[in-house]
Amino acid sequence: MLQGMIVKKVVEIVLKQVFKKYNLKKMKQYVEQPNDADDRIDKLELIVHQLKKDSHPKANWVCLECGCKAKEVVSKRRRKRK
Repeated sequence: MLQGMIVKKVVEIVLKQVFKKYNLKKMKQYVEQPNDADDRIDKLELIVHQLKKDSHPKANWVCLECGCKAKEVVSKRRRKRK
């Protein structure tokens, strides 16, 4: 327990010295506080949520005669348009 407290204090002192020497205060603010990148990500998340809400679910094909599930048939040959 005492060792943990000592290590914590040593790390705090070392970090203070590093921040003083390399002037990392602005970088720390950029990382810890909300900024323009966070705002853009929030807007993109809203757009994705709206698109998911508006999109239709995957189609389930059902046979009209017997009611069994069927797959969409894709022909191998394509017809030419005139």
